[in-house]
Amino acid sequence: MPYRFIALFVFACFLWISCQSDPKQSDQQVKEKSASVEQQTDPLADLNQRITNDSTNAALYVERAQLYMQRDRIDRALRDINQALSLNNQILEAYLTLAEIYYGMGQAESVIKTLNKAVEIAPDDPRPHIKLAELHLLQRKLNLALGYTDKALAMESQNPEAYFVRGMIFLAKEDTVSALKNFMIARDQDENFFEALYQIGVIYTAQHNPLAVDFLEDAIRRFPNSVVARYQLALYLQEHDGVEEAVAHYDTLLMMQPDNSRFIYNLGYVNLVYLQDYEQAIAYFDAALSIDPDYVDALYNKGRSLEEMEQYVTARDIYEQVLKKQANYPLAVEGLNRLDRRK
Repeated sequence: MPYRFIALFVFACFLWISCQSDPKQSDQQVKEKSASVEQQTDPLADLNQRITNDSTNAALYVERAQLYMQRDRIDRALRDINQALSLNNQILEAYLTLAEIYYGMGQAESVIKTLNKAVEIAPDDPRPHIKLAELHLLQRKLNLALGYTDKALAMESQNPEAYFVRGMIFLAKEDTVSALKNFMIARDQDENFFEALYQIGVIYTAQHNPLAVDFLEDAIRRFPNSVVARYQLALYLQEHDGVEEAVAHYDTLLMMQPDNSRFIYNLGYVNLVYLQDYEQAIAYFDAALSIDPDYVDALYNKGRSLEEMEQYVTARDIYEQVLKKQANYPLAVEGLNRLDRRK
């Protein structure tokens, strides 16, 4: 799946899960791949040699710039793109890559200027229009963004990227029906379009529609190391009489990310609310707090578990600790009021 500005928007609510998550690769796979790469020719070294042998080939500089982008070396990527454009200023891929570079540098106006130049040199290519739509979506210029997707689809009706961006625009407009329709088209045109599958699952989850399970399971089947899809499925299952399955998914998530306090917390929450295993719940909340001592939800629910075990003095102490960390935390205030009524 090509790089897209909108990726930041799609997964913004999951930044606490994993800022580095890739639905296609587990940590172990990344390590194995890195080890394998070390045993082979470094792609950067290979590109360097090819450029040495053919120093006027603009496409090679674009390719190396894209590799630098993957490695977060924006300054070198910018240098290579400028070199490519000095050799040939009619390469569309160079302008698309330059737009990505400017976006990474936070220069929105330069992104628009670059993409408009891309439209100028390739007026029949939908990609610059899609990227302009993504950028205007992020700027909340929704009607303008929608217009760019219309232009892209007029050029190429079989374009899952354009339909996906349209879906995100309609989500921003709070038109869930239209959003779902466009995500479905994107999925139909590309059955391995992870983001479309995921967004369909999220919408159905919000609607408490059991179809959420079908789409999220499909996403996991195609991308078994996706953290966000598995987490979303676990959330749906725990709230819809699938507690055992939810626990199994949380266990899998913890194998993928052993130090993720959110996953540990959710296992505590499941034991507290659904299984009424308060001792096990406390163990999970303590584990989450050992990773993140300021995790007030975990601290509160530890207190709630203690209250359920009728350890009222200790529960009160926990609720007071919560309020020291976050004044007026409403559940802790309610907890203290409940304990006061027991006197």
